[in-house]
Amino acid sequence: MTIEWDPIIFINLTLCVIIVILGYLLFKKSGEKLPLYVGIAFGLFGVSHAATLAGLKVSLTLPLIIIRTCAYLLVIYALYQYLKTTVIQKEARQAWVDFFREETSDAAAGDNGPE
Repeated sequence: MTIEWDPIIFINLTLCVIIVILGYLLFKKSGEKLPLYVGIAFGLFGVSHAATLAGLKVSLTLPLIIIRTCAYLLVIYALYQYLKTTVIQKEARQAWVDFFREETSDAAAGDNGPE
């Protein structure tokens, strides 16, 4: 095993490590899963970069393809979950707005009626 120095891959690995740490810290602080999923995905990308730097790119081609595919799928899943959650929140908020709009219009109509 020989180390293949590539500054671009090294910078990518360094940034992956930073994103993993930030994702974990944000998850612990906020309890939101999106930063955790993104951190895990970039951890998988980091494994791929580390293997490339370690000179294992050729011998581990198929496992690295699987690792990177899993990382991309995890990011897709995380963004889909986030989208689903925000759409549900938006719909719930709109339902409350509509409910209170109907309540206030019913109350206003009741006040103007003959006694």
